[in-house]
Amino acid sequence: MPVKKVIVEKANRLYQLPPEIQSFVRPSGRRPLTRRTGVCDLATFRWPVDGDTAKQSQVAQFPPASKESLSRLKQELALWYAAAHRVKLNPAREVHIGGSITTLVFNLALAFIDNGDIAFVPDLGLPLYRKVITACGGESIGYSLRRRDDWRPGFERVGTRLGRVAKMLFLNSPHNPTGAALTEKELTDLVWLAGRENIMIANDAAYQTVSEHQAVSLLSTTGGKKVGVEVGSFSYHFGLPSLPFGFVVGNAEMIAGLQLASQFTPAFIPEAWIEMALAALRQYPGEGIRAARRRIGQSRAEANKTMELLDLEKAGQDAVPFVWTRIERRSPATGEAGRLYRRGRILVTPGTAFGESGEGYLRFSLTAPPESYRDACDRVKRGGRMVRLRKRK
Repeated sequence: MPVKKVIVEKANRLYQLPPEIQSFVRPSGRRPLTRRTGVCDLATFRWPVDGDTAKQSQVAQFPPASKESLSRLKQELALWYAAAHRVKLNPAREVHIGGSITTLVFNLALAFIDNGDIAFVPDLGLPLYRKVITACGGESIGYSLRRRDDWRPGFERVGTRLGRVAKMLFLNSPHNPTGAALTEKELTDLVWLAGRENIMIANDAAYQTVSEHQAVSLLSTTGGKKVGVEVGSFSYHFGLPSLPFGFVVGNAEMIAGLQLASQFTPAFIPEAWIEMALAALRQYPGEGIRAARRRIGQSRAEANKTMELLDLEKAGQDAVPFVWTRIERRSPATGEAGRLYRRGRILVTPGTAFGESGEGYLRFSLTAPPESYRDACDRVKRGGRMVRLRKRK
């Protein structure tokens, strides 16, 4: 008896997901004008701390971390928060150790977002937050970030009827891509508003310590632990090699829900990672994070020369390993990014990858080595007006 082929229908949520950040380079069928030139990647984020590659290649052979080791790491992380942010944490109930920031953010959404639930996300920000909300059946509502407010988020919508029915707010301070970091007063005001409207806050604080001027923690504000949690990465916080290894700290009930959701996507954490994290915490700021800061600072100096050649205006802050730049006359971001890619094989990120309000802006990654920016300058000089974003006056 012949078997009838089944009709495969994808879930509607797959068509609702925002596009990938670098999706603008894929659909174009136009050939680059400089065929034999390799791509100068100034867009991709690659954490500039190297580890022992031989050990990393054998990570599958490492024994998993014991409960005792995880408990010890939680205690050390609680001590670090006490010293760095004057925050008291209960290691057993208010600290969760898990995988990458992407996984942790998804598990937070999985734990608290049901079908039809509303969650606030930065209107200019990583697509990640909208993705995880959509994947969990929720509806994301944007709150604004504008240049005239120095990229400080506006929470006017939280105080409206939407805020009364919303369940969660995703915050990103310091903010990717603009680098804006909320002050203690701004965070305190947000915490008070969230408590009034009964909204949970999840702060993605991935780049909290990348700058020497450490950003304010959500949990250090009055009532911060009553309304939210903070998500971090051992790699970016403490200078470990790039590992899918992060943490969530804060509200005990949110941590309990996160731990239940994490059972669906359990993270493999080797004992060796625990030892690396413990050493980095005890020596903070250690050589790893200092080396990353030096590398980012060197790339920033070279990036400034590239911006000048391209007639781009710096429009963000220095709290994150990116440069947020304004295009002259706010030309279409995707068009200008595509033009740089086709004519100079220079890859940058259009601002529209972070939302419609990113139109007229480009983002450059400072994890690209300084040599890449020098290479980009050489390409712009060789290409002249063909590569420049606009004709010089």
